[in-house]
Amino acid sequence: MKEKELSIIVPTYQGGKWIKNTINTLLEAFPYAEIIVVNDGSNDETSKIKDIFGERIVYLENKKNRGKGYSLRKGFATAQGKYIIFTDADLPFGLEAIEKVLGMLREGNPVVIGTREKFYNNTFYKSWLRPGLYSLLHFLFGLSYRDTQCGLKGFSQQAGKEILPFTIVNRFAIDIEMLFLAKKKHFPVKEVLVEQEVFTPSTFNMANIIKMFFDLLTIRFHYYGIK
Repeated sequence: MKEKELSIIVPTYQGGKWIKNTINTLLEAFPYAEIIVVNDGSNDETSKIKDIFGERIVYLENKKNRGKGYSLRKGFATAQGKYIIFTDADLPFGLEAIEKVLGMLREGNPVVIGTREKFYNNTFYKSWLRPGLYSLLHFLFGLSYRDTQCGLKGFSQQAGKEILPFTIVNRFAIDIEMLFLAKKKHFPVKEVLVEQEVFTPSTFNMANIIKMFFDLLTIRFHYYGIK
């Protein structure tokens, strides 16, 4: 199979309301790209896209909800692009942000992550916990990024294929684990500012924060076998 320049991975759960528009937007903006949609066990109308778009996209499906990390591993294992970018299913940062990330990858940066300058729809516990989270990440992993949880990240094929297979967590901590492994594998990370344009209600609640805390401990004390 001929290598494409770009693969865009879109993990989605219960995204039936917007996934069709997202795919149409991506196909129009990046007609040369491989669009990979990973349906993470949705029980809405998400699965209909495989019939709507057919061979214009790569459609993957988890039989039950497994989480963002699990879905991204499946997507990266399939991706053929020289550059691999993943974004949230509602395209919260728009096309310009994807172009920014792609541009930095083309300049030779192996890992590029979106960084939100402003955080909207900030509930009290998020605004209170966020500083604590980033202090914890610096303590546990030596990471000092302003926004590890932005749902827009890009990788050269080499970096993506060397990082994702080593990941072990399945849910929201996957973004942190990828950055930790990039550090362990000596891939420099470039941050680019992005503006959030779409404000879909977040599923990142207190229960998920607690799960994420235990995932962080799992990451910290897991033996990855990387020298």
